[in-house]
Amino acid sequence: MVTLRDFVRERRFSTFVALTFVLTWVPWGIVAMELQSGRSALVTPLILLGGFGPLFAASIVAVASGDIRSWARNLVDVGAPLHVWGAAVFVPIVLYAGALVLFVGVGGGFDRAGVLPAAAIPAIAFATLIRGGLEEPGWRGLALPVLQRRIGAFQASLVIGVIWAVWHVPLFLMPGSSQAGTPFALYAAAVLGISVITTWLYNAAGGRTLVVVVFHTLSNAVSVTTAGGVIGDDVASQIALLAVVWTVVAILVWRYDTDWLSPNPLPDGGLALATPTSEPEQDGNPSDTPPRPDSSR
Repeated sequence: MVTLRDFVRERRFSTFVALTFVLTWVPWGIVAMELQSGRSALVTPLILLGGFGPLFAASIVAVASGDIRSWARNLVDVGAPLHVWGAAVFVPIVLYAGALVLFVGVGGGFDRAGVLPAAAIPAIAFATLIRGGLEEPGWRGLALPVLQRRIGAFQASLVIGVIWAVWHVPLFLMPGSSQAGTPFALYAAAVLGISVITTWLYNAAGGRTLVVVVFHTLSNAVSVTTAGGVIGDDVASQIALLAVVWTVVAILVWRYDTDWLSPNPLPDGGLALATPTSEPEQDGNPSDTPPRPDSSR
């Protein structure tokens, strides 16, 4: 007889994705409909609730598969190398400052008066942790270690990036959201590139999810802080960000192989994944870690 634990372990990735969309799109769908007839008191709580979809879904899967303790330990483990922590803090600055410099260099404008004051940064960081950073225990903390051991780190990053971008679609239907009015194709292309960069950090950190929580939080915080100073074509600024993000991706792919995207073996994320002698999981979960290519870069 197949137990619930066995069933979920064989379908971790697909179960997580399905739960994530249900837990997010139901409240966000209600918000989208509410906004058609005016803003109600339910809008903000439902937007926040939907944003926790990946975290809630990952927690449910971890409990059902019997991995909750080891998975949760990864969420608070601060033992990543110091240079990885440094990258989690400074790479967001490099991405958005680089995009801003490129945007201004090709004719865009920037008004420093529009940048949020330094005193607002702690509040912004807290807000972007709640509405961004806490997605990472799902996307990278659970989905990534499962998928990348099957298809490699780079391809897993792209698959998760597509799902991650599509997950945001209801926000494009909400007037006043940061996604409203943004061309989805440009947004999705940036998300795919950032997904690859986040995989690199997660793997370099040995699967310590807190590193990518910090990276995601600060990426959103830097974006929000500088967005008010951008003057000119929003599409051009998005293209500038794309150019910088995918330049970093190209460097990572050149420096590391696409199977691991880091110098370290693929982490298991605290999950009891299949061993080399086990049968593959039914939804495409790993039967083994991809072998390291012989050629070095």
